[in-house]
Amino acid sequence: MKAIATSILPGQITIEEKEKPILTKGEVLIEVAYCGICGSDIHAAKHSKGYEFVERGTTLGHEISGRVVKVFDEKDEHLVNKKVIIESMHYCGVCENCQLGGYSICSNIQVIGLHFNGGMTQFVKVKSDFVQEIDARLPIDIAALAEPMSIAVHAVKKINELGTSNTVLVQGPGIIGYFIGLICAHKKAEVILSGLENDYAYRLSKAAVFKMKPFIADKEILETKVDYIFECSGSSAALKSGFRYLKKGGKVVVVALYEQETTLFLNDLVRNEWPLITSYGCNPDDYRDASEILIHYKEELRKIISYFPLIEAKQAFKESMNQKVLKAVLYK
Repeated sequence: MKAIATSILPGQITIEEKEKPILTKGEVLIEVAYCGICGSDIHAAKHSKGYEFVERGTTLGHEISGRVVKVFDEKDEHLVNKKVIIESMHYCGVCENCQLGGYSICSNIQVIGLHFNGGMTQFVKVKSDFVQEIDARLPIDIAALAEPMSIAVHAVKKINELGTSNTVLVQGPGIIGYFIGLICAHKKAEVILSGLENDYAYRLSKAAVFKMKPFIADKEILETKVDYIFECSGSSAALKSGFRYLKKGGKVVVVALYEQETTLFLNDLVRNEWPLITSYGCNPDDYRDASEILIHYKEELRKIISYFPLIEAKQAFKESMNQKVLKAVLYK
């Protein structure tokens, strides 16, 4: 079978021929229908700082939808021929954080497609514990967005009081920023989606589809301060400069990962009582909430997806790296 894997050359991927996975106890085999390209896949391909653990030749992909075609254990027979998504974060279930429900910060966390072979291929095996059936109302192509939408759900849950009276600034018009903005707008908050001028053509220009106001950070200045900021850009400069738009007592949720260290003048945070909140990954129950959002906006979401056959993965990665598409999704 064909598989998209990391290369020894930074910024490159390879299209390899690999053997179909052989199942062991607790595993199921999934015929992949769709697999999204995530920022983490791009970082892994670039050999970015913080992704040194990804072994060369690892099959990428953790935004996966498909159909179960084979199971190892009799207890999983009910999954055969079911359309499913795969949870990206494989937690141990026994560490202190897992016992407290903090699965996304499991002490032994592993991510499919980074720590071990993922879904940018024709068939992928996975433990049945991390498989969720797709709601019948959700098309299988849109279901591939369940993982990034779950990350957005997880982040928005950090602000319990979010509602109609709030103004939200989302920094970074990548797919996580888009989805966080979409969820906030769905909750009737006023949402401003921020990016740079060169983001406008392919990213910010589509903000109105989800009732968000585009804001070009390197060209414009916000006239009013906001209640909450979701930092999704991964830019240290954006993180620091965003505080000028935050009301006293407002909150910042940092969702992005950064390739460089960031310095903040903490006196400003203390004097304005700005809590700095972080959000990483997602928990199993976030997928259920994500599915409801995806079902509600399934037609609008197709307007921001660019579909590529698996054999055109190199072009899909190139356009994603050059920010020529908002969301690339591979299909078999």
